[in-house]
Amino acid sequence: MTAAAKVVIVGSGIIGASSALACQDLGAEVTVVDRGPLGGLASANSFGWINASFAETQAYFDLRNAAVETFRSLGQRLDLQAHVCWPGTLWWEDAGQDFEAQFASLTARGYGARRIDHDEIAALEPNLRDCPPRALLTGKEGAAQAQFVAQSLLAHVARRGGRLCPEQAVTAVHPRSGGGHIVQTSAGDLPCDFVILATGAAACHGLNGVEWTLPMANKRGMIVQTEPVQTRIHHILMTPDVHFRQNPDRSLVAGEIFSGDLDHEQDAPGLAEAVIARIGQKLRGQPEVQLAQVKLGQRPVPLDGLPVVGAVPDAPGIFVAVMHSGVTLGPLIGQLLAEEILQAKSSPLLSQFRATRYARA
Repeated sequence: MTAAAKVVIVGSGIIGASSALACQDLGAEVTVVDRGPLGGLASANSFGWINASFAETQAYFDLRNAAVETFRSLGQRLDLQAHVCWPGTLWWEDAGQDFEAQFASLTARGYGARRIDHDEIAALEPNLRDCPPRALLTGKEGAAQAQFVAQSLLAHVARRGGRLCPEQAVTAVHPRSGGGHIVQTSAGDLPCDFVILATGAAACHGLNGVEWTLPMANKRGMIVQTEPVQTRIHHILMTPDVHFRQNPDRSLVAGEIFSGDLDHEQDAPGLAEAVIARIGQKLRGQPEVQLAQVKLGQRPVPLDGLPVVGAVPDAPGIFVAVMHSGVTLGPLIGQLLAEEILQAKSSPLLSQFRATRYARA
């Protein structure tokens, strides 16, 4: 009998956790290592929107669109409804020509967006005050508490024999005599056949023994979470001055500018209170919305803004998976990467997102 391939995944956010699950599904022995707690930093600080609404290229749209369905299937398989919901999105962040351009783009791509008017918005969201004159409804979209999803996937991996190593820093990766690699950690060495680097924003720092680094344009972001509220909203709401949604436990998650870059000199507590106030003003009856947590973190963004997935240049057996849209893409990227590593299948969905575009000169 052929021995099972050993795969070490560096990073335990939703990308690393999804990769671990998919590799294990294909028969690999998996070990997940993270310098911090399980669940990942970026996943813990994510707004969690599962969507393909915004994609600069057709190839990126195709990847994200496929990923939405993969996430839905994973949620059904592992019973993730405590951390994932599919309410659809109401979007009126932009107006005028920008609104029409977004509607035209989604329609041309067959995404299923629908333009709705004030009265229909009011019927869909009866607790929303001052409904806009129009919005786009994209019914297939969802939201996830990404850190909890990652932890759920990892728990499933562990129950099937996977090894989880939180609070262990990876210091180097070196070739192993006879093939494969040795992953050196603060708690000892891990021999393996393949390594997946799912290190998020830290990818720009590289790794001793791997003569390649990923140029990054990470963005600082803030996510606000409230205490559970009685007021019910039924969709992800993308408004001009705040984006917010409701978790299954009725807490609200919000961000001021979903893809923005928070100034380091910005008064984060003051901004958080302003975001909370904006939410309260948008909900009927102005309910008391109490701040529970302010999350500040780095969004992992490769230099050109697009995912980087696949073999690391000139480093056989070492693979990378880093992207900003990690929540949406996580389950699909894990599946495609596992098939590539363990079954030598190369998905055309990944052809535009290879690490070779950042190969060493």
